[in-house]
Amino acid sequence: MNMKSVAVDFGDRKLDIEVPESAVIAEFENPPLLEDPVGAVRAALAKPYGCPPLSELAKPGMRVAIGFDDPTRPNTPPQTILPEIIDVLLQAGVSERDIIFVNACSNHKKSTRSELANHLGLKIFNRFWPLGQILNHDCADSTQLKYFGITDGGRYVEMNRHFFEADLMIYQGNVASAAWKSYTGTGAVVGLASTRSIASHHSFHSIPDPGSKNSASTKRYGSVKEEMTNYLDQATGKQVFYINSINGLGGKMAGVFAGTAKDVKPPAWELAEKLFRRPVPQQADVLVVGLPQTYSYGSANNTLIAAVGALVPPRFSPGKPILREGGVVIAVSPTSGVIDERTFPSYPEAIRLYRQCFSAHSLVDYEDEFSHRQEYLHSYTHNYAYPAIHAFWLLYENEYTLGRASRVIMAGTSNPGAFRELGITPTANFADAWKIATRSVGPDPMTVVAPTFWSKPRLKFDVQS
Repeated sequence: MNMKSVAVDFGDRKLDIEVPESAVIAEFENPPLLEDPVGAVRAALAKPYGCPPLSELAKPGMRVAIGFDDPTRPNTPPQTILPEIIDVLLQAGVSERDIIFVNACSNHKKSTRSELANHLGLKIFNRFWPLGQILNHDCADSTQLKYFGITDGGRYVEMNRHFFEADLMIYQGNVASAAWKSYTGTGAVVGLASTRSIASHHSFHSIPDPGSKNSASTKRYGSVKEEMTNYLDQATGKQVFYINSINGLGGKMAGVFAGTAKDVKPPAWELAEKLFRRPVPQQADVLVVGLPQTYSYGSANNTLIAAVGALVPPRFSPGKPILREGGVVIAVSPTSGVIDERTFPSYPEAIRLYRQCFSAHSLVDYEDEFSHRQEYLHSYTHNYAYPAIHAFWLLYENEYTLGRASRVIMAGTSNPGAFRELGITPTANFADAWKIATRSVGPDPMTVVAPTFWSKPRLKFDVQS
């Protein structure tokens, strides 16, 4: 079998691996970018989808809350968009003292002062931080949350009080690939929700699967975000004004769309479909994913974050699953498998608990106890740590690929035991991983390589046959 060399992400460098000459390389290609992003933002604010211009919505005396996707997203869009929003608000007569920013960190860690300054840019940060007008969302503090009720689909609606009690709610977000057919964006109902609210759509029974778009629940209620957004619109009598960007490399914008959640979604998703889908001729026997040093929630040295790097990509299949039943996933990483317990204090205990379970489903019974553990709450509130239950969300979403693949391999790790307890086979190098894979699927496997899945905007694997 003829082979070829492909350079894949491997920590903070590239690693050349040998794969079949027929292997498909699936990689994000940078699209045409906006030539005048500031002008495009101004045009979007002036002519939004489904509502009047922002300049007409803003009135003197209004209290305005601006939510924004947290620093797990690129910082170029907020630094481009937020100053333009402020200019429109002030020109409309809104007092600068009546504007607050809320970091929509969902069930992630809160952002430090320096992280917020880096994300928002010094122009915004130095202007609004000194008077306490830039806040981190707190998903656990009941005094900062407001309960609105439970949707017909069983979603618990409890949201950030500072944001949803404002007279005018604005949200700066990003449209990027998510699992299956979905994309991110219009995310206030997730980014500004309480832990209990997030659990009502992130818990094991709620993690989407490939057939979820055709399920009875989906047909009745629409997507989780649509269901909760509609409920909040009725409960508050107001709609969030969204401005979402679609980004290329370095967070540079390829498109920007403003308006209500319902109306801004179709044009944004239409562009996203063009930019993020990558055709793959058929399902993969072997899917190879390169892992950079840092992505998503932090360092790939973290066992669970490295596991996410291996196990989540197969879920980015909008049609037929990219990985065939019984296929093999090989993640390539020098991960040390060591968890930073200051930032992720609950992860080691969650993994020990998972080790005692036959399935991640069993962890559901421990969600409430973990969420209310005082030492974890203290770390989240005061030490910029991830909430305790975040580890559960990762274990839940990992379950799909563990059940579908015959093997998941972590090639290059220096800590084999850390991955064995997550159901992942460790190898010292890619060559050893390839030998194991071909023993499982045969000597001439259909191979798909995603060398930069995590270091570039995430793509979707569009299986053609």
